[in-house]
Amino acid sequence: MIIVNGQQKSEISVKDRGLFYGDGIFETIKVKGAMPKLWTMHLDRLVHSCHALKIAVPNLKHLQDDVDKVIKETGPNVVLKIIVTRGIGNRGYTYTGNEQPTVIVMSGPEYVTSERDYLNGVKAIFCRTRLSHNTNLAGLKHLNRLEQVIARAEWQDPQIREGILLDNDELVIEGTMSNIFIEKDGVLYTPKLDKSGVSGVARRKVIEIQEAAKAPVCVKNITKNELLCADSVAISNSLMGVMPLSQIGDKVFTVSPLIKEIVSRNLHDCN
Repeated sequence: MIIVNGQQKSEISVKDRGLFYGDGIFETIKVKGAMPKLWTMHLDRLVHSCHALKIAVPNLKHLQDDVDKVIKETGPNVVLKIIVTRGIGNRGYTYTGNEQPTVIVMSGPEYVTSERDYLNGVKAIFCRTRLSHNTNLAGLKHLNRLEQVIARAEWQDPQIREGILLDNDELVIEGTMSNIFIEKDGVLYTPKLDKSGVSGVARRKVIEIQEAAKAPVCVKNITKNELLCADSVAISNSLMGVMPLSQIGDKVFTVSPLIKEIVSRNLHDCN
């Protein structure tokens, strides 16, 4: 089911700036038992992203109504996608600030993975594609995903579940669809996202849980070598929660007790 600006339809104007320039943001949300998981965090990020890009924030009551309708019509266990573009504009990059946002709410099939993946971990590779720096866009889940599209085309093997992305300084940033955590000597680390990357809601949840447990996550620049020397590695997003990595390229990792605990805690929030 697709709702565009409160109406059930599947078309937008060819003059929409989201289509022209990728001028917009989006959220991908797991719905389980008719409940959107981590909903408040998704909504917070959506509003923050709109403010950061100076896109008019959608009417949140109308957005909630559209979300409820889509869930009611398509079932209790789905993947929900919310897209907000700047809306229809004139030709050229300049915007007036008076554009009315286009708000799209749509559902897709339920995200499913096996219990074995959470116990044993999944495989990843290092991508050749490098993420560019842009402090104005760092952390935002904006519509321009061309770097991720190019990176994801680097492998076809279904056994490989993720590609690890570095930036132009050869620092580890994220996966093509996930954030990264590493454990070393009992301390949990995650890459800084001040120049590139997406600040994921599952990443935020892990950081908040660890802070509450008096075992805060260290947010820092992480080199490829530091990643390969980690005791254990995990990836996260709002659909999978937290999942261990068993292997990156030829490097094999164990799933440490700390990573197992974090996986278990976050399964409750995302499943």
